[in-house]
Amino acid sequence: MKIIRLENTSFGFSSLREEEVDKLVEFDSDSGALKVHTLQSPQQIPFGSVQSDLIGQLVGQKLHEGSVRIIHNSPVPNAYSAPFKIYLDITLACSLQCPFCLSEAGHGQKASLPVSTIEKLAAEIQELGVMYVKIGGGDPFLHPDFETIINLLRSAGCFLTTSTNSAVVTPQVVDLLVKAGVRTSVSIEGMEAVNDSLRGSGHFRKALAALETLKKGGVNVLLRTTLLRQNLDDVPELVKLARNRGVKIKFSYCRPAGRAVRNQTMLSPQDSPRYLKVLEHLNSPEVLSHVLMDEGMMSSQPAEVLQKLLRGRMCGAANRSMHIDANGKVSPCVFFGPTFSFGKIYQDGTIRDFWQGKVGNKFQTVRAIRQPHECDSCSRFCKNECPANRFYFWDNYDQQDPNCLYEAMRKGGSSTI
Repeated sequence: MKIIRLENTSFGFSSLREEEVDKLVEFDSDSGALKVHTLQSPQQIPFGSVQSDLIGQLVGQKLHEGSVRIIHNSPVPNAYSAPFKIYLDITLACSLQCPFCLSEAGHGQKASLPVSTIEKLAAEIQELGVMYVKIGGGDPFLHPDFETIINLLRSAGCFLTTSTNSAVVTPQVVDLLVKAGVRTSVSIEGMEAVNDSLRGSGHFRKALAALETLKKGGVNVLLRTTLLRQNLDDVPELVKLARNRGVKIKFSYCRPAGRAVRNQTMLSPQDSPRYLKVLEHLNSPEVLSHVLMDEGMMSSQPAEVLQKLLRGRMCGAANRSMHIDANGKVSPCVFFGPTFSFGKIYQDGTIRDFWQGKVGNKFQTVRAIRQPHECDSCSRFCKNECPANRFYFWDNYDQQDPNCLYEAMRKGGSSTI
């Protein structure tokens, strides 16, 4: 099924007309492919008016009835009309107790979203045209209704991704992930010694066994590593490991949330020289095609990414994405911590209510965060993608993220990458 969302990204700025459309967002729910059509001149398209022929002309293809859903939500100033992506933690249950866990999941944690809440979420996700749901936890596989949750969300027309700590990978789970087309990442935090010091003895081999089970079963699977102070030196070997296993590996740096704050596992300004070496390696021609990473870590950022951004903002919090935790609490992003976590979904409001600011003002607060002045003259469009990191390290939003590629280059004494 294809979705086409009609967006007015200039609303509240150069446009005051709610029915004006300046972007069409085309999405394939089976592949997860997203394409943005920026219109040369805005079009007036009344709410409730399908106008398939006009929209087909604007996206350059004939739209066949029944094969596409056209969604036209009311515009929201400084944000897309609804989230592109929802990060949904369905449980805090986990067999591990990782020192960097953003959600503080682990032994004895019982919080889990009930199926009744997932049913409401699925209905609203379909109505709003939310395109991606990242199912997290805890270990999502441990939710007693995992299969029901997957089927409900997939039937809502969104593309699903999830991750696992590899504790529970059964043939039934593999079959479910294949049928629903769920992209699955296996978490690994270093080579055996480092990984097992962080995730527990024996986890490394368990993770590789899970990877092979998922891969052989036909699951769209990859490895995923959070860059920590403890594992930077393992990155080259991790890349080799992924290549030898025939999968890609995704890298992102640890953000300031949950146990990562208490245990100081995030990269700090003092780690810049080592972090720069990691970026140099990941961006080298022989490695680049085998890895995935945050756009802000790329030395050459793909131009097509810019089309998806709202008014040039790489950080998607509150303008393209939101977070719902296993207790139902809503926030623009988990990385902002408990201060920005407020209200419960369907107790205090719907997705639309939170997104439009009818419940609290946290989303509007995040949308108003300005990029650092150093970024104004920078040719890169990442614009310090993580304001939460900036606030944690500097206690304000004015200074650069210490993991800014250019800042890492300056502190590492390098002029090129």
